[in-house]
Amino acid sequence: MTYAISDSGLVLIQENEGFRAEPTNLPDGDWVVGYGHVRVGEAGAPVTEAEAAGLLALDLAPFEALVNAQVTARLTQSQFDALVSFAMSVGEEAFVQSQVLRRVNNAEHVAAACALDAWRKAEIDGALEVVDALVRRRTVEKALYLKDIALDAAPSAFLRAKLDYAASVLGAPAEFAPTPAMEEASPLQGAPDACARLSEILKSEPATEALLLTQVAPAQGEGDEIVTAHAKPTARHVADDPNIVPRDRRLARLRAGDAPATLWERLTARFDFSQSFETVGLVALILFGVGMTLVGVSLVFGGVEDMLQVVGAFAFIIPGLAAVGAGGWALTRGAGAMPQA
Repeated sequence: MTYAISDSGLVLIQENEGFRAEPTNLPDGDWVVGYGHVRVGEAGAPVTEAEAAGLLALDLAPFEALVNAQVTARLTQSQFDALVSFAMSVGEEAFVQSQVLRRVNNAEHVAAACALDAWRKAEIDGALEVVDALVRRRTVEKALYLKDIALDAAPSAFLRAKLDYAASVLGAPAEFAPTPAMEEASPLQGAPDACARLSEILKSEPATEALLLTQVAPAQGEGDEIVTAHAKPTARHVADDPNIVPRDRRLARLRAGDAPATLWERLTARFDFSQSFETVGLVALILFGVGMTLVGVSLVFGGVEDMLQVVGAFAFIIPGLAAVGAGGWALTRGAGAMPQA
């Protein structure tokens, strides 16, 4: 069955599109006249209400054909009128991809009516805003769509309504943008350059703006640490910075060539005994190995009476020497493997 817009549907659309006898310039440079009729290029002559109604009928014909082609479920006249108004408001592509159409084709009419409420935002000054005119238009379309569905009456005392949290989220925000006046709308601007937009974001913080305006630091000595490419004011000499922990300061001196001469200084430069659990563990391993070795040696020199005592002595000496060697090797390797500048 092929549907056509009814007189009541036309009235609904006319009220929501609004009548303009004189052509009004759109932000994209085109012109709108009558009941939402768009003229491309030239403004053209003013129109009467009768002429505007004729133009609206021509504009609605593609949307009537769209709804007839896309909707597979059986509709009432009121439902068809509401869907044509909705399709004209959101456009062909959005209508085809909408939950409204999917719910309609599944014959889920109440769900389809509720899905209309999601389409209430428009772009105003580059930002998506909930617009009061769209809220009202969706409301009348929803009421028209549900008009011919049988009403299931129920006393409030019996069917007490409860909060639907999903609907309450959809109901936000409490604030909405007023309908903008086309006469005062600014012309559309081209998409902003990505670099310019990034610069605007970075300059939004005074401290960041100051860094952006700072001259790039010249080449520094090997001991200097430059945090960012433009951060000359924040460059600091690590070896002399009192805020740097002693271990890092010692490492910086080693990188700069001012290396300690003794093995102990190299060890303490690589490891901070007050903070490194790994170093403490290695030292403990060495002490444990020395202790086992001494026990084995004492067994040997205490007098060996049989082979069993010899095996027992070496069972202490060999693991002890292995522990000492492993711990010492780990410490010296850690001290010698210094990062290069």
